[in-house]
Amino acid sequence: MIFPVPGIGPLIRRHGAWLMAAGAGLGILAPDLAAAANPALLPLSCLTMFLALLRVEPAAFIAVLRRPGLGIVVIFWILLACPVLVWCLGRLVLPADDVFLRAMTLIAATPGMMSAAAYGVLLGTDVALLTLVGLPTNILAPVILPAVALLLGGGAAIDPMVTALRLAVMIGASFGGAFLITALIGRPRIRGAAPAIDTAITLMVAAVGLAVMHGVGPALVAAPGFMTLAILSTLALNLALQAIGFALFGFAILGPVPVQARLSAALVSGNRNMILLLAAISGQGDRPLELIMAAGQLPLYLSPLIVAPLYRRARMRAGG
Repeated sequence: MIFPVPGIGPLIRRHGAWLMAAGAGLGILAPDLAAAANPALLPLSCLTMFLALLRVEPAAFIAVLRRPGLGIVVIFWILLACPVLVWCLGRLVLPADDVFLRAMTLIAATPGMMSAAAYGVLLGTDVALLTLVGLPTNILAPVILPAVALLLGGGAAIDPMVTALRLAVMIGASFGGAFLITALIGRPRIRGAAPAIDTAITLMVAAVGLAVMHGVGPALVAAPGFMTLAILSTLALNLALQAIGFALFGFAILGPVPVQARLSAALVSGNRNMILLLAAISGQGDRPLELIMAAGQLPLYLSPLIVAPLYRRARMRAGG
């Protein structure tokens, strides 16, 4: 048994959202621990994605591929419509050169998390759709993000080569590992290990939350007002985009959209690849922008606490 203490696995899965938030909170409260864990961030992220990919049923993924229309619309919504919407709404209240407007627009143009499938497993959404959307949006990131940054001007330059290299490592390691394990042990054994895999995913996401909070605790101490505003702003953006995404894909333009697919669209609308974005802009000399991006990682671990009951209620209403 992977988890020898009786009942520990179900307990971890049942309180997964709290554990995710606790991992991020520990990273803020114990900055030395977060600093020690930070070098392991890339392998932890790859392992999280690898475990989530094990939970993607090939039949479900093929079914999504056979009906790509919804996935294409979600990709268009995430990469193009969201940043335009955020920019236009933000310009109603903020000047064009405001750092918060630039930050929110960049976040809205950032691809969905590569570990979105892990969140999908924990929140009960369509994991196959998340995987289908996650790949092209992240592959296009080296093109989309520098273009948006160039339009915004200022110190938001992004190196496409750094972005592409990081994505190649994450995608190659995660997909390669999942394919190899599936070939070696077979899909039936993976299905049988689903509860243990889900428990491991929860622990991995919490570990990533600890590592990714490196530097956030000291920044909160040094600039509490600015960082608090940054956390609240990015959390509001996350939740607003989730709500808009869920509502938008309720319109049956492409035919009836299952509730789990709508929840996947909502999830990926609000939760973006902040690790990639922060890595891409770091060292560009725009410290306020970097601080907002650092703060913007915290909502990735707080929002599940808020949305998990809403996602569960939506599934119950639809009978899913």
